[in-house]
Amino acid sequence: MKYKEGKSLADHLNEIQGIVDQLSGMGIKMEDEVVALLVLASLPESWETLKISLTNSAKDGVINMEIVKSGVLNEEMRKRSQGASSSSSQSDLLTVDSKSRGRSEARGSKQRGKSRGKSNKFANIQCHHYKEKGHIRRFCPKFRNERKKGKRDENSDDDGANSVDEFNIVYEEDIVNLTTQETSWVVDSGATIHVTSKREFFSSYTPGDFGVVRMRNGNLSKVIGKGEVFLETMNGTKLLLKDVRHVPEMCLNLISVDKLDEEGYCNTFHNGQWKLTRGSLVLAKGKKLSKLYVTEAKISPEIVNSAENGDTIELWHKRLGHMSEKSMAKLAKKKVIIGLDHVHLKKCFDCLVGKQNRVAFKSSIPSRAKNVLDLVHSDVCEPDVNVKSLGGARYFVTFIDDHSRKTWVYTLKTKDQALDVFKQFLALVERETGKKLKCIRTDNGGEYRGPFATFCKEHGIRQQFTPPKTTQLNGLAERMNMTLLERVRCLLSHSKLPQSFWGEALLAAVYVWNRSPSVPLKYDAPEKVWTGKEVSYKHLRVFGCKAFVHIPKDERSKLDSKTRPCVFIGYGQNEFGYRFFDPIQKKLIRSRDAVFIENETIEDVARKEVPSTDASQPSLGLVPPTSALTEVGEEAQHDQPEIVEQDAPVEVQPEDADDDGQPPAIEGSPVQMTRFGRVTRRSTRYPETEYVSLTDGGEPESFTEAMNDEHKQRWIEAMQDEMDSLYENKTFELMTSICTVLGLAASLNLEVEQMDVKTAFLHGDLEEEIYMEQPEGFKKEKRRTMCAGSKFPDGDFILILLYVDDMLIAGQNVPKISDLKELSKSFSMKDLGSAKQILGVRIVRDLGAKKIWLSQEKYIENVLQRFNMDNAKAVSCPLANHFTLTSKQSPSTKKEKAEMDKIPYASAVGSLMYAMVCTRPDIAHAVGVVSRFLSKLGKEHWEAVKWILRYLRGSSKMILCFGDGEPVLVGYTDADMAGDVDSRRSTSGYLITLSGGAISWQSRLQKCVALSTTEAEYIATTKACKEMIWMKKFLKELGFQQEQPQLFCDSQSAIHLAKNASFHARSKHIDVRYHWIRDVLEMKQLQLKKIHTDKNGSDMCTKTLPREKFEFCRSAAGMAKSHM
Repeated sequence: MKYKEGKSLADHLNEIQGIVDQLSGMGIKMEDEVVALLVLASLPESWETLKISLTNSAKDGVINMEIVKSGVLNEEMRKRSQGASSSSSQSDLLTVDSKSRGRSEARGSKQRGKSRGKSNKFANIQCHHYKEKGHIRRFCPKFRNERKKGKRDENSDDDGANSVDEFNIVYEEDIVNLTTQETSWVVDSGATIHVTSKREFFSSYTPGDFGVVRMRNGNLSKVIGKGEVFLETMNGTKLLLKDVRHVPEMCLNLISVDKLDEEGYCNTFHNGQWKLTRGSLVLAKGKKLSKLYVTEAKISPEIVNSAENGDTIELWHKRLGHMSEKSMAKLAKKKVIIGLDHVHLKKCFDCLVGKQNRVAFKSSIPSRAKNVLDLVHSDVCEPDVNVKSLGGARYFVTFIDDHSRKTWVYTLKTKDQALDVFKQFLALVERETGKKLKCIRTDNGGEYRGPFATFCKEHGIRQQFTPPKTTQLNGLAERMNMTLLERVRCLLSHSKLPQSFWGEALLAAVYVWNRSPSVPLKYDAPEKVWTGKEVSYKHLRVFGCKAFVHIPKDERSKLDSKTRPCVFIGYGQNEFGYRFFDPIQKKLIRSRDAVFIENETIEDVARKEVPSTDASQPSLGLVPPTSALTEVGEEAQHDQPEIVEQDAPVEVQPEDADDDGQPPAIEGSPVQMTRFGRVTRRSTRYPETEYVSLTDGGEPESFTEAMNDEHKQRWIEAMQDEMDSLYENKTFELMTSICTVLGLAASLNLEVEQMDVKTAFLHGDLEEEIYMEQPEGFKKEKRRTMCAGSKFPDGDFILILLYVDDMLIAGQNVPKISDLKELSKSFSMKDLGSAKQILGVRIVRDLGAKKIWLSQEKYIENVLQRFNMDNAKAVSCPLANHFTLTSKQSPSTKKEKAEMDKIPYASAVGSLMYAMVCTRPDIAHAVGVVSRFLSKLGKEHWEAVKWILRYLRGSSKMILCFGDGEPVLVGYTDADMAGDVDSRRSTSGYLITLSGGAISWQSRLQKCVALSTTEAEYIATTKACKEMIWMKKFLKELGFQQEQPQLFCDSQSAIHLAKNASFHARSKHIDVRYHWIRDVLEMKQLQLKKIHTDKNGSDMCTKTLPREKFEFCRSAAGMAKSHM
């Protein structure tokens, strides 16, 4: 294997190393000295001098590959510099010329000015200025002439195109075997910029001409773009590389040490190891390979972690009150916000909640008044007839200056207060500007007549009234009201504060609006036009976020906490003052001394302060009710006291529609506040011996007693057996009905409305006491749903789903649905409009596309936070192949059992179970496996539960979609063989879809041990058949006839056994009840068909699958990643 002159020596060394590696894989190992001699032997005769030199200079006469590689690569460099080689390997020495630094490859030459006539030295070198051979740019006569005339390089620009810094020195011996490893990044102390050749690595990218990279052989490679790259290091930490250059012809990924130093990172090189830290957080590690430090990292599309000090676009979007992408882009262009360089917003659910409108009609651009206070627009708006603000206000009034478009808002308890706040507004603006208000334009509302009109006449203010029913002429005020209400909805949706906080959200929205770019102002901010000063954004914070407010010395003792957790609800009179709500003491506070946690909301405050009493689901967050707080009256005043206290603390109840993404809890009485009083003493009427005789010393009376009993394990098993029987009888089945109705609604484009029945258990007259409590120690399982249908003579129908006090109404005829809602006149019911959420499951709909999506993203995120898995590394499958769970892995010693008793295993499994039965058939098998060890868990079992949580961490945005197909039942069934290691029983699984989405699924151990795969598949098919028949009857009751739904099975033997009633020796032991399927097929109630195992969507319900197959099964169930 001879080396040929002109060929890249690095490629030659790679070929030899590849052969050595292949031999090593076959068990033939070659000594390092033998490989070094092999390399020398492959060199031609022209390299004889070098071979002798390397051999003689070897220490102790033993030569090694490191010496040989270094020597031959240096010799190749020397030969090329003399024009002896013309190799174009991209492994060459890299430099990049910079106009700013003026360096060249002839820097330091002693032949300055004398080399023009010595053409042989640069005979094969090409000038990269005019592409002529025989000289370099430094000695180029045309370049010198241009410099004398003061002209710039015609290809230069501000970004340094065709001219960049000398940024890197990489020798060929160090990059052998690294050129093809995409996950390897070279940590280069000589590089001034980060470089990669992979376009797909960039999370944000700006194409353009950003210079050229010049290889050591003189060839040029263009830098065609730059951007940001998110890396996920091997220890699971995220690292953001900024200003990474894209060079397609580059062979390595380079990380610049200088750039990391500039961004505040600490680089440590010691004993062949590299470590990157920020403070105490270790972000990345690497090791030395030959002469280079290399780290392994893969590309991460997620946001950089808290070690990165730059704020994200989404965070600024929230701080700016959910400002539009266009306006944020204008701020980014003006460079007024540090760190906001480019804007590309993802779909914001809170913006859809607050802002989604119909497509606008074309309109003309209105003119502006020439000066401030020439014209002011005003209008009064009522956000919600049923909801008052914290101060008891029901209305708000806006005043908009036509010239600057600055907006003032005041909240009103009654409309006749409009004149009082107008007087405040008039005094304020006239004092600020020194000008007089000339004209005010309003609608014909009565609040602007009478005393208001009289006041305007007395002060010489001209009033313009719009004609009746022509609100378009007061369009600026009308549109401002709509814009502000959109912002308010966004803020309340994101913060999860109740609607009673609309006054605070309104003030915060106006504050941010006045600092937002405005189209009529050519993207200047109203505040800037009004004051003539630049606007600051650095003090903005996310509305509704958690904050820790400093407690002054005079309000606490020396041992009291110096801070209290609050909720940020707005800005004070200047940018250094903030307004907060204390959810514990029910106070409104104004302070400038606070620390903000902008990624947490009131849900997190409540969850950490109020421990959950449910063993399997997170508790509902405590948030103020819409009318629980006494009147504060702070929104419409500017001279508020520092702290406004309530009359008395109150219990805070959740909103009517479950906005926090949690499963609903049974309604109960508010928690009574503790009072101080006398200690109740035990009566002395009877002696103690008689009290003792009242106890029977028998079975435990409560869950607590059972857990403290010496036979605790037996009670757990007995309770589990009882719960299993309830589950077997479908006592808790409910999501099947809901998914079925929503699937029909999507396919048939039915209207779906929602109502809430207040105090559902109080309308009936009951003679007996009924306790609705769930047994302690068990997950609050799903309560029974009732579905009823009503048909009209004209063919229309209405479907009603009742779940305790929640009601879903689906139908074709909107007027008839409205008639049904008249029930609210007879019962205390609330119309919630279009269905958006039920049982903690969010409902999103696209009427145009005839699709409905179900999501539990918020519930899953809360579960992850509850078990401290919200920052865990995500995985691609719910259960990996290396998990083989058995009861033998349970703890054997008392110490081990005591340790495992501290782990919230049952609570975690219960939380996973709720997600599985609602919208996540993809985790059915995994949850079924870990639920077998509730009473005998070990460390391996807990690791499996955490693995499922890690899977949910990466797939929390998965949604269940309906509407892609016809409303026809399609079923899939499958079974594994002896999958349970302990009992050797098989697992049955089925998946039933309607309208393209899964409506019923199951993964469960069979009750008997199957003796063959045929028997296991046959039992599973019978189970799936029973569910299909039930679904068919259910749809028939709703008025949707299913002729012969299809059930697919991948076992031909099981299909033959089901269709052939003759006697078989192999099947004589199978229980008679499983042969019921033969009657079903004979009566043609459904069709049993063969499907290839690769197309069987129920495979994920019975076994662990490879990633590709698992993703196919997940797609067959109608699951997809959310883009909402």
